[in-house]
Amino acid sequence: MRYYKLCVDNTNSFFTYCDENDEYKIGDRVAVNFRNKEHGALIVEPDESSEFEFKVLPIKRKLNNEISLSETYMKMLLWVRSYYMCKFEQILKAALPADLKVKYDEVYKLTEIGRNDYTNPIVDYFLEREQVTKPVLRKHFSNNFIKIAVEKNILIVNMNKKICYNFKLEQDFFNSDFNDENYIKNDFTKNNLEELKNYFTRKSEMIKTSLENKFPKKSIEKLVKEEKLIFIKRVKEKEEKEVTSLEKEKIFVNAVLNEEQQKVRDEILNSEKKYFLIKGVTGSGKTEIYINLIREALLRGKGSLFLVPEISLTPQMVERFQKEFEHGIAILHSKLTNKERGEEWLKIHSGQKKVVLGVRSAIFAPIKDLEYIIIDEEHETSYKQDSSPIYNAKFVALKRSQLENCKVIFGSATPSIESYYFGKKGIFELLTLDSRYNNAVLPEVNIVDMKEEDDSFFSKELLKNIRETLLKKEQVILLLNRKGYSTMVQCKECGHIEECEHCSIKMSYYHSRKTLKCNYCGTEKKFNGKCSKCGSSNLDFGGKGVEQVEHKLREYFDVPIVRMDADTAREKNFYKETYYKFLNKEYDIMIGTQLIAKGLHFPDVTLVGVINADMILSFPDFRAGERTYQLITQAAGRAGRGSKKGKVIIQTYQPENYVMDKIMKSDYEGFYNSEIEMRKILSYPPFSKIINIGISSSKEDKLEKVARKLFETIKRDYVEVYGPNKSLVYKVKDRYRENIFIKGSKKNIDYYKKELEKELAEFNDEGCRIVVDVDPVNLI
Repeated sequence: MRYYKLCVDNTNSFFTYCDENDEYKIGDRVAVNFRNKEHGALIVEPDESSEFEFKVLPIKRKLNNEISLSETYMKMLLWVRSYYMCKFEQILKAALPADLKVKYDEVYKLTEIGRNDYTNPIVDYFLEREQVTKPVLRKHFSNNFIKIAVEKNILIVNMNKKICYNFKLEQDFFNSDFNDENYIKNDFTKNNLEELKNYFTRKSEMIKTSLENKFPKKSIEKLVKEEKLIFIKRVKEKEEKEVTSLEKEKIFVNAVLNEEQQKVRDEILNSEKKYFLIKGVTGSGKTEIYINLIREALLRGKGSLFLVPEISLTPQMVERFQKEFEHGIAILHSKLTNKERGEEWLKIHSGQKKVVLGVRSAIFAPIKDLEYIIIDEEHETSYKQDSSPIYNAKFVALKRSQLENCKVIFGSATPSIESYYFGKKGIFELLTLDSRYNNAVLPEVNIVDMKEEDDSFFSKELLKNIRETLLKKEQVILLLNRKGYSTMVQCKECGHIEECEHCSIKMSYYHSRKTLKCNYCGTEKKFNGKCSKCGSSNLDFGGKGVEQVEHKLREYFDVPIVRMDADTAREKNFYKETYYKFLNKEYDIMIGTQLIAKGLHFPDVTLVGVINADMILSFPDFRAGERTYQLITQAAGRAGRGSKKGKVIIQTYQPENYVMDKIMKSDYEGFYNSEIEMRKILSYPPFSKIINIGISSSKEDKLEKVARKLFETIKRDYVEVYGPNKSLVYKVKDRYRENIFIKGSKKNIDYYKKELEKELAEFNDEGCRIVVDVDPVNLI
């Protein structure tokens, strides 16, 4: 008898049950009796306890139409639960599709013992093949093989009325063990005789209902007991077009890698190390290396996972992977319905699809024989889930590598400071690509001081370069990472500012929809162009957004312009259609938010303009400089990716800031050195680990009381504990928010987390909501 810990459906604790007959395993979905009712449950891990203070109930049965998870997969989920201090039920919902309905094929399969029993009509029904014509047989065997088989009386030749040759396998041949010297010698091998025997097996398996309709069930059960038949229940898979050898050749055409790319590829392929960081300038061909490695692994029957940020899952990227791997690739992203996601997940689980292209949550894809986890644009914060369960796909990838012995490859032109530090220290193997693919030249970067400009939208230099670019019939991309028309509407008569009723934030104005919207809670209301307090139309639209810049741009240039932001991209197929239209030069200028800053390759874009480079730089976050450098450098990388030279113009009110200087010089190394020195002095990651605890309540006075009480409860001398402090946006969705910030060494934080978990389990939160964020990437 074995004991297991089970996660019972709709609970957040584990409960111990026994396996009386040793018939279940970790990862099985089973039925149990829980509080006098039958519930579904998942077997999570063994319970090694020898004595129990309670009666241990038995597992009742395995659930039908439910899939089993591997023990390794369960270990990964348990690690996420432990490391990120979240609830197991939440992890399951994040990892598994909501609509995971499994259909099974139920078949009887003939065993090797059964093949040799010709006295039973059921076995005869499985084995007996009708006569085979010579043309059909020649599709599987050579003329010489058939000729010798006839001479040795292995095949019997019959002539039909149409004077065609038919072949039938000599009956006694089924009883041969293929060791007869007369058979083998120089004419046949044991393998090709086995192949012939298998070919003349009519059916190796039969659908359960078909066989039971033809023969008495008792007769079938008798053969099962004699181990001549076995009953198999397996996941039913949709039939997909089989890839022919000719198509394989088309799919697996090796892209020609240059010397620099080949060196990086070979290093990853041949290295004994497990973690790699590719630092390659924008346009250096990192994707070509990834695809080459994935292709090589697939030819060996190995699987790969390629993760991209949601905003980088462009039509171009999807099309590229589909072209390379056709039916062998699964694509997982947030736009899939639950049913579509469930269908893809099952194909991955069954091994039908071994290559997965996806966003953050695809880290949980159950890929068979995993060889590579590739994380492109690894610096992106979108790899961190910002709602429960709060996890970072990058760290889950490293744990999965340990469990499944696969390699993890991080790639970026602007690696996160932590990843580059690990590369410098040899924890990751650091590989570099210093040149653009096909000898394309890095763009020229110019910084413009907006304090000296009359127009707050466009500098003289930017307007001049836009005109010159359009005259050359080339394209322009303009970046402003701010949605809407303006971030604030203020009455010039009474001074009233339109604010959200549910959040302590100003409402943004969206001109295209004539609405005011809160970008935190989503509250939206119609706007008639008048002050809601005094009715005046004399308004100031402060904090320019991408819509306002688009309107201003149209006053200067009468050319096709398209705007790309979260507002336009939510329209079905808009993003994909716009991408192709811009690629085909139906638009001359594209203006947008960070959606257009990454993952796009337009050969005719030779000018990139950054409208306001200071937006992120002013945030009260120790990563503000890093994010500014990354976003602008990535946007700049859209220019000059083809044969034409590119140019980048960055508008800023802080040209003297060291971040702007390093961007202009494309000096990541210098930027990194400045950042790492600052972090070392202040003991920020990677020199420490941090935790952010968010406390929220609909009652402000209760929040202050609970936050202070929690702070006193979890305060320890061996870590730094700060707070409680009000969040930068104090009220969101009618809930007031405060934070407690913890910082310490990895060893101390690991120990602290265990104590914190115990304290939180016993803490009376008095109705407040408490959320723990381990390794936060957003402190606002």
